[in-house]
Amino acid sequence: MCLLLCYAQVRLNYMVNYNHVYYFYEVARFNSITKAAEHLRLSQPSLSIQIKTLEQQLGFKLIEKKGRNIALTDWGQRLYAQTARLFQGTNELVSRFNEKDHSKKLRIAVSSNVEPSLFLETAFQTEKKRNSNLKIELFRVNSFDDDETEILSVADLLITDRRLSQFRDWSLFDEINMPVNMFQSQVHKPNENNIILPGKETILRDETEGYLSSLPRHNYRPVIESDFISSVIRSVIDGYGIAFLPISYMNEPMEQGLVIRSGPKKGFWQHSLYIYWKNQETWSTWLNTFINNVQE
Repeated sequence: MCLLLCYAQVRLNYMVNYNHVYYFYEVARFNSITKAAEHLRLSQPSLSIQIKTLEQQLGFKLIEKKGRNIALTDWGQRLYAQTARLFQGTNELVSRFNEKDHSKKLRIAVSSNVEPSLFLETAFQTEKKRNSNLKIELFRVNSFDDDETEILSVADLLITDRRLSQFRDWSLFDEINMPVNMFQSQVHKPNENNIILPGKETILRDETEGYLSSLPRHNYRPVIESDFISSVIRSVIDGYGIAFLPISYMNEPMEQGLVIRSGPKKGFWQHSLYIYWKNQETWSTWLNTFINNVQE
């Protein structure tokens, strides 16, 4: 969290790219650009360029060469420690599905602007209710251009916060509307004038700024912004400020008594997620159960 605060203090007017941070995490995890590139389905030169771009954005070196191998700098080790906290939980949830011997597979692609842990937990709950032999595989989609064609070609479902028109062979299955409320820490005394914002490239950021601009006046001061919804949630829990988030993203912190919700039950506004499919009737019953679980 200290590193996120450093971002806020040093780079207030510049948003660090989410994908670059995730790519760095994978390079550090594999301790190899080559192995990380294979895992991410990227070319090695492309991955190297994106790591260098991240270093330029931050203003310090993260990785250095040691002969044929690589090593993390002191800054790289600090950043890896922070990103590991963000990503390992999601990876563990993925493993809970992938390690099971199921007879069927359901491949779900989730866009990078959507918090994946919500859907992993909801998919797990759906499977418990249905008691079916289904293996869930989750893919992260960073864009909808030709670079992601291979990933999207093997996916059965696509979840995104953007409405897509005439997108290849995908069609809209359903729209999920989630009330957005204000949240603050219940375990730390929050500064209620500080606001934690989603990244500038996200729909939720646009919605938040639109809502704030509609108020007669407000004294909110942005202190942290992140493309990682999980880090926004963590910042709220740790008392760095308040945030406007969909209730579905905050169910677990609310159940654990970590945050307080403010605002009307129907929310200050509705945040929409869109589920696309390839008209595969095999998944229609499962999807309806899944959507009900998300909305609950």
